[in-house]
Amino acid sequence: MSQKEITIKSPDEVKSYAATMKVYTRTGDKGTSALFTGERRGKDNAVFEALGATDELSSTLGLAVAHLESQEENSSSTVDLVKRLEIIQCLLQDVGSNVATPVG
Repeated sequence: MSQKEITIKSPDEVKSYAATMKVYTRTGDKGTSALFTGERRGKDNAVFEALGATDELSSTLGLAVAHLESQEENSSSTVDLVKRLEIIQCLLQDVGSNVATPVG
């Protein structure tokens, strides 16, 4: 596998991109967001903090996987690590689903 160059844009560069699409949910922004059940809670609710944390962790694991897979040589231990990280990412998706669907 050949190494690929990754270019990371600064936040200022990204902000200068023209918006090409707007999304309208028809629910307005009254400081709440909906859970999977349709229940609305404040955006500062711990559920949304937990969802953000699991998403960030999953993204970080995905970045680690991409880095490992971009290496010229992958040992069997690297291949095993990638498989384990991908399993953890799948489990994090389950965690997020459960967090977004609270009981009671």
